[in-house]
Amino acid sequence: MKKVLLSTLFASSIFANDNYIEFAGGYIEEKDNFSTNSDEKISSLGSAKSEKRAIPLIDFYYGIHASNNLNMYISANYGNINLGSIIELDNSILDIGLKGNFMQEAWRNPYLTTSKRKKTDVTELGAYLKYTINLSENLKTTLMYEYFQKDYDKEELTGDLKRDANSHLLSINNTFSTNTASYMVNLNVQNYDAKGEANTFNAYGLETGISTLIDDSIRLTLLANFGNKDYEKHNTAVNKKVKVKLYGTNAILNWDKPLGYKDFYTFAKMGYQKEEANVDFFDKENTYTLIGLGYKF
Repeated sequence: MKKVLLSTLFASSIFANDNYIEFAGGYIEEKDNFSTNSDEKISSLGSAKSEKRAIPLIDFYYGIHASNNLNMYISANYGNINLGSIIELDNSILDIGLKGNFMQEAWRNPYLTTSKRKKTDVTELGAYLKYTINLSENLKTTLMYEYFQKDYDKEELTGDLKRDANSHLLSINNTFSTNTASYMVNLNVQNYDAKGEANTFNAYGLETGISTLIDDSIRLTLLANFGNKDYEKHNTAVNKKVKVKLYGTNAILNWDKPLGYKDFYTFAKMGYQKEEANVDFFDKENTYTLIGLGYKF
């Protein structure tokens, strides 16, 4: 889910000063040969079939004021658990923390044909550092570095196809705000250093968005992303060096204090993401819809 819901930091910033818990439900329709929701048994390394499924979701953020300039928090967002600290400096904010995801699965050998593919657990553990500075009354910039280690519990791929990896992500986010709207431009670079060079890649992305008030209680956020992902070495399973183009759109509609309920809000999220590769087996596509209720405290 984390790929289909991009710019989580930007999209969730509406209630950034509040503790909250969200309950949501919806559906996702996707084509992804690497997802364990795809066919267990495939006959060839071609394009994935379309699969539909329901997606329940619970997210939360809980922070405590530890001192005059220090806040500590724990949060859950699309399967990621974050434990961090926010330090308020002169005209800037430092956010540092640890993150983990223990809810992922993958195929032990996604390229296996004519036999049933088996699942394995996947874990991500890492850390992040964000530095936000107010460049003017309306403009702020956030520099972020994120590292995580990805481990496949039972890996059946060998040699250049091994997937255990260390990932380094660097991004710069610029947000310009007025009384009624915020405009975002985000640039990011990722180096995914896998044990197998055929699964090592560099990715580059551009994200843009606008978040605007429709009235005093309703906010609409529109996001778009574009990018490229280039793998380092020839993939022997598909007999090509893989290159991928990425693009997508997301829309989030928030209604604060619905029907006069002061501490509640409702939201709807919709999006489309596409990964278009030079190898059909690597093509990915998904469309999702979520409707939910949140409570601020």
